[in-house]
Amino acid sequence: MTDKEPLPTARGWHVADWPALAWLETGIKLLAIVAGIAALVQALVSGGFRLPMDLRLVQLVAMVVLSLGLVAAILDRYLEREVVSMVFVLLNNLGHWGMVVALVSRAGPGWLLPAFALLMLAGDAVKLVFLRLHDFHVRNTPRALLFGLTSFYIVGFLVVLLVELMLVFRS
Repeated sequence: MTDKEPLPTARGWHVADWPALAWLETGIKLLAIVAGIAALVQALVSGGFRLPMDLRLVQLVAMVVLSLGLVAAILDRYLEREVVSMVFVLLNNLGHWGMVVALVSRAGPGWLLPAFALLMLAGDAVKLVFLRLHDFHVRNTPRALLFGLTSFYIVGFLVVLLVELMLVFRS
């Protein structure tokens, strides 16, 4: 840096002005998070854990992969210093990891798993529309990567839902 270049300013915590589609995505996903937290509570109250060995293992792997991605998102939200996004990503992690715990509980997640996956999928579909209609950027991240990551989550939730359908029709 030369003497003439300004020093980068640290961006403080702030609340962004989110458009309606971003709030719609958040609202839909908050409903999913409630299902994830309810599944966590149900799993902890019922006690007893085991690793699933049937098709539930596929769901477990999918949910672990999706949940790990959200752990990485915590750092991103911290760097952005946006209050709503930071609170949301922490709750989103709790909901996702709650579903992981429910999948390894003897009681299982029951109907909460497909409800969670369907609501998260719907929220991500809204997010794709939001990304398409608004000039939303995350630092220097290419927009194609934002679409790709969101699509990755959609595929993950579709896997969870398709396995759930296979389990329903198998029984």
